[in-house]
Amino acid sequence: MSLSFRHYRSETLSHSHDDFHQIIVSHHGVLDLDVEGAGGAVRGRQIAFVPAGARHAYRAQGMNRFLVIDLDANLAARAGIEQLWQQAGGGAYLSVPGAVRLGELEAMFGGATHLDLAPCAASVPMTTGFPMPRLHSAGQSAMIGFLADLLRNARRGQGHNHGQYDTYDNISGEIPPRLRRVMEWAAARLNEPLSIAEMAKIAALSESALFAGFERHVGCAPMRWLGLLRLDRGRDLLADSKNSETIADIARQVGFQDQAAFSRAFSRRFAVAPGRFRKQCQVP
Repeated sequence: MSLSFRHYRSETLSHSHDDFHQIIVSHHGVLDLDVEGAGGAVRGRQIAFVPAGARHAYRAQGMNRFLVIDLDANLAARAGIEQLWQQAGGGAYLSVPGAVRLGELEAMFGGATHLDLAPCAASVPMTTGFPMPRLHSAGQSAMIGFLADLLRNARRGQGHNHGQYDTYDNISGEIPPRLRRVMEWAAARLNEPLSIAEMAKIAALSESALFAGFERHVGCAPMRWLGLLRLDRGRDLLADSKNSETIADIARQVGFQDQAAFSRAFSRRFAVAPGRFRKQCQVP
């Protein structure tokens, strides 16, 4: 198994790999992908599972960065990863649940550009220029465990339907690509602590330029927008009759440290407490 951060170019390329599956997760940017005729994209919380032997074409526009996991097919079968993928729908595109922290994948790198978690002849590194540190077997076990939890809770994605990631639909005017990129990055990580410094880095702007861009095109400061987005996502989860998570779970999922803080902010924004709002939504 190997992990690497990769940047993709704008020209369309295609290939296949017979001995290993590939899981692709967006750090930021959009990767247009076609897997055996199934068109879609890797962006936000939509990831790709490219099965071994599948011909796939790909390209990305603008600044981008993706985490790519090359997973030996035999190892995936033994560890039950293939079975979990089939249970999640067996499609090329999977929607990752909000409770999964994508940043935990990046933390497993320890800052490296490429990690080779175990000897695997099928894993062909595509990044060069850095030594390839190796982890002991516990590192591979941790990664397998993380992937198993991810797939156990994932559901089949929507291909080119990106509505759940378009966090700027209700904003008038055109949003510059740099702001779109950071907005989508933040929307995929609502359950993680985010900072202005991180947002500015993703947007490739200074912090002052980030503030100016948000004020001009969004109408508020970046953290104000992020707070409103968290509350809006929490409201959507509470309104979903199929969602059986507790209010405390929902609060953590959208980035609040505790239920009390979420309840106070929710009540201020929507003039109703979260529990009462949920009951109102359940009335026939």
